[in-house]
Amino acid sequence: IELTLAGLPEKKTKRKQIYKPSRFAVGFSCFLFLTLFLFPNLSVTYAKTLEKIPIIGDIVRIVTIRNYFYLDEKHEMKIEVPKIEMEDEVSKVEMEDNEGISLVNADIEKLSDTLMKRFYDDLNSIGNDAHFSLYVDYEMVTNTKAWFTLKIRVHEAVGSSNVYYKYYHLNKQTGESVQLGDIVADDAFYGIVEEDIKEQMRKAMEKDNNLAYWVDDSVLGDDIVSIDAEHNFYWDQNGNLTIPFDKYEVSPGYMGTPEFTVDKDLVRDYLKTEFQDIIDREN
Repeated sequence: IELTLAGLPEKKTKRKQIYKPSRFAVGFSCFLFLTLFLFPNLSVTYAKTLEKIPIIGDIVRIVTIRNYFYLDEKHEMKIEVPKIEMEDEVSKVEMEDNEGISLVNADIEKLSDTLMKRFYDDLNSIGNDAHFSLYVDYEMVTNTKAWFTLKIRVHEAVGSSNVYYKYYHLNKQTGESVQLGDIVADDAFYGIVEEDIKEQMRKAMEKDNNLAYWVDDSVLGDDIVSIDAEHNFYWDQNGNLTIPFDKYEVSPGYMGTPEFTVDKDLVRDYLKTEFQDIIDREN
């Protein structure tokens, strides 16, 4: 046993290695300390500037905050009221004063209140003389790192039915609410989009006699297809521009709510630079 023990190799004590950070790591840490902690406390102007930086990213979600119902033998109402909010509590605090989100949420509530009031006004004035209904729901169309789109669908029926949509957009890079006019750099954009849609209508009617669009019509004329700064739009999964129309807007009721896709290459040069980047990167 003694011989065996004597023949064993000596156990060397390992020295604990001390980590020495690189000059770059030290410098970057100092930079973070100065920009995130020291400067905001020393400079009021710097702190206010930092507060304005939007931090939306992927943390946006939609929740239903209220449901309104009414039902009797001749009348029915169902309204879902959505709200845009943050995924976590920290983000909620950071973004609770975001102007873009606040504007969208306020407009959604205003729209819901207006529709509900009209329903009850009709209920009081028309009463049992007619059947009518109102349905309002929503769908999240886009939620990427740079862009968010919410779609509100309204279906009203008083004798005949009507369906229309309202789209809300957020530029997540700035935190701003966006309409079609906000992304356009050159007004020639509207004419180019209109002409492309008209051409799509004509080709579709040539292929299918059951389709009917009010373009080149002797009574209504092709000026029915009109796009302005507040017109509904959204980007499809490939980054192409989609222009939806409400029921009866450009075609008879049986055509429903038609949509037309305009290739992004056709409109890119007429968009503001930051929105060209968004459709190329996110879609």
